[in-house]
Amino acid sequence: MRVLGVELARRVVPGGGHNLVLLDDGGSVQRHTRLDHLPAVAATVAEWVGDEPYLLGVDISVVVPAKPARSRPVESVVRRNFGYRLPGGGRTSAQTGVPGEALMAGLATAGLPCLPYPDRDRRRSGLAETRTELILKCLLWESGSLASTPDRLAGADLFRAYAAPAYRREDLPARRGWADQAVTLELVVRALEHVGGYDLAPARAALRGITGEADTERAAALFDAILIAATSRRYLEAPERSLFLGDKASGYLILPADGFIRRLATTEKKATRGELFPQESLRDMLGAAARLRSLDLLDVPGKPHRIDASFEEPPCYEFDNLDEMLWWKHCRHLSGPKLPTRGLRELLVVLGGNGDRDAPRLRLVRSRHRTLSFRFDAPATWRAHVPTRDGHTYGFRVERAVYDTLPG
Repeated sequence: MRVLGVELARRVVPGGGHNLVLLDDGGSVQRHTRLDHLPAVAATVAEWVGDEPYLLGVDISVVVPAKPARSRPVESVVRRNFGYRLPGGGRTSAQTGVPGEALMAGLATAGLPCLPYPDRDRRRSGLAETRTELILKCLLWESGSLASTPDRLAGADLFRAYAAPAYRREDLPARRGWADQAVTLELVVRALEHVGGYDLAPARAALRGITGEADTERAAALFDAILIAATSRRYLEAPERSLFLGDKASGYLILPADGFIRRLATTEKKATRGELFPQESLRDMLGAAARLRSLDLLDVPGKPHRIDASFEEPPCYEFDNLDEMLWWKHCRHLSGPKLPTRGLRELLVVLGGNGDRDAPRLRLVRSRHRTLSFRFDAPATWRAHVPTRDGHTYGFRVERAVYDTLPG
């Protein structure tokens, strides 16, 4: 799969344009160019990728709900949990730049139809929405000293206060000239010099010999395109070091993230109690990702019907080890299909989630607690592999799940 990145959200200024970047298989910048309009972007992507599937990272709203609204739910989560106010991406917002639907239509016209989100199987082309301001916030945080703050509440306050200095022309006060912009951009590039997976050599080369506003804005736009492309590739290559925030129906963002950022992004939702899936709807949700079989020969009045789901591609999650139970509100999805939680009674998990055949397999049983949580069966087996209450984050993959459903 070819990975590209293009910055489209900014207003085109002299010397700026829409910068398009193509990465090679190792993540280095293979080609880059500056384009003035959307048809040129679509035509250049078609020329560079040929018949291969591609992932194009963008910094505009791609998935927008049909319901009229100024903002999407993902923008509210970013504002509340990350302390950053993104421009609204809803239908009635005053969006600048190129809308995502117009970009998808332009790519389809150029013979490159794509999904509005990444295909983790790398079989179908797609877009990946991200934002450079948040990419910088996350990268500067995880590569800095404040990320090691032991106090979680203090760390959350510090992360929300973290912000990269403005280096794009439209974000700077009118009194600041191109020299201030160039110096700020160079400092930001140098701050990310040792972050793996981000090839900033073209941006550093563009900074050399700058003589005016046009050169500076051109270098800043190229830097943004590299951040977008490299973050999209990181999501494909290392999902455990990335965050898919939001969902594919109402809007999402893909960001670089460590365990702390993924934990901070988790929002607790009220679980629906007293309701079970009909068997047909559970099969509709999991049928393509799992082999389903009934565990009960007969339906007993007043007793749920049990369905066993064995996964072809195991769902990968991580959890915060807070006590002797696994609390679902402290779990974060990394890759693979997402597990429906209504009626979820048992799990067979493998620690590590990296495909190791010798990794221990553990059984989790739904607890009686009102909040969705699981106890390890047997607890002694669990304690032999992970110290209790150490507060660390552990990954696991789900091999089997058992659901209670309504009788047929």
